[in-house]
Amino acid sequence: MNVNKSSLFWGILLIAGGGLALAQQMGYIDQFSETIWMWVFAAVSLLAFLSYALSGWKEWGWLFPAGVFGGLAVTVALATSSVDTAAVGSPLFFGLLVPFAAAYLTDRSKNWWALIPGGVMLFLAMTTLLVDSVGGEWVGSMFLFLIGLSFLVVYLNNRTRTWALLVAYILGVLSIAPAMASGRGDMAAYFGPVFLFAVGLPFFVLYFRSVENWWAIIPAGVMTMLAIIATLAIAGWVRDTQTGGYSNAILMGGLAVTFAVVWLRHARPWAKVVSIVLAGLTIVSVFFASYYEIFWPVAIILVGGYLLYTALRPKTVH
Repeated sequence: MNVNKSSLFWGILLIAGGGLALAQQMGYIDQFSETIWMWVFAAVSLLAFLSYALSGWKEWGWLFPAGVFGGLAVTVALATSSVDTAAVGSPLFFGLLVPFAAAYLTDRSKNWWALIPGGVMLFLAMTTLLVDSVGGEWVGSMFLFLIGLSFLVVYLNNRTRTWALLVAYILGVLSIAPAMASGRGDMAAYFGPVFLFAVGLPFFVLYFRSVENWWAIIPAGVMTMLAIIATLAIAGWVRDTQTGGYSNAILMGGLAVTFAVVWLRHARPWAKVVSIVLAGLTIVSVFFASYYEIFWPVAIILVGGYLLYTALRPKTVH
């Protein structure tokens, strides 16, 4: 006869626990002290862990009672030792983390899902452990980072799950914001440039992975230059019309270099025209930095005039 060891374990445990509670309620035995409960929880945890070991380290479900009751035993021990911080609850979450970690390590391809609840348990454990000593902003950053890390491991376990990599990247970038908000002064404002550069970073990766992704250098260059200009503005470098003109020159120059790469490295003739125009705008921005307000209207007029000229000029016949 096949015996379900898990059902047998829980059945005996529940009957014993229920009988003990009934005996206490009817006054047959005195209320147990916290120390006795600690040793009871520890014994149940040890029994469940031994069952897991005897299964050949395969039936990771035994680690749920082992982790839960082990965590409860440590929690009771901390409480009786006059520890009155939120850290008292962390052993329970660490105990719940153990079975999910074991499930993943037992069969990484089948039990990849265990990384997600495992990441949640790790966050809850770290939160209760550190919440009294760190600010709430850092807790928020840690939550986003750990959940993102869980999805990253899901991707690394199976490279076809690109959706998991995307989720991990987004959460990783967002995790920076709360931590920066805890800084002094305008530190939180710098998340804008960080976010802009983070948006451009995947395009750099695409560009350097394959020559066929030549187009990716354009959004990568644009987002990078916007991040640089935003950083200069937040740092106070852009203070008046003249410095605004110079920042415009930096933007135009960076974009000119971006399209020059497309032209020279990837032989795209149209990029030659764009890079030359942007280079000209860079020079104009430097010489007319004090007239920053009229730069863009004049630039638009010049571009429009060039397009009009190309449309009306006589076509040469070869």
